[in-house]
Amino acid sequence: MAAVAHASPAHVGRLALVRTGPVARPAQTALPVTVYRRRQLVALLFVVSVLAVVVLAAQGLLGTLGGDPLASRRPGGPSASVYVVQPGDTFWGIASRLRPDEDPRPLVTRMVATHGSPVLVAGERLALPAAA
Repeated sequence: MAAVAHASPAHVGRLALVRTGPVARPAQTALPVTVYRRRQLVALLFVVSVLAVVVLAAQGLLGTLGGDPLASRRPGGPSASVYVVQPGDTFWGIASRLRPDEDPRPLVTRMVATHGSPVLVAGERLALPAAA
């Protein structure tokens, strides 16, 4: 039950209470099962799409950071002229992996001359000399 207070124009100092009927409240109706199923489907599609984006981003990030730097030099792959130096790499080790059947000394000499310094830093790009 509710009451309304208002000031009477004749008696400004007194308030009059007027009673009204019960307060009308909207009836709560249950949603159909199809609405719940549709909401569950939308939530599932959202979760699956977020997971797919995370997996694709992780694969792309791992491919650029931790991929095999000599993978493109293998037979059948496109020829690469740049090698990304990994931690612990040396000119000797790189030359031995590039041409395992040859003496690495001439290749090491050319790589050091091309690089300009005998010191390698992980992450830098090393220009590989063309095959002789």
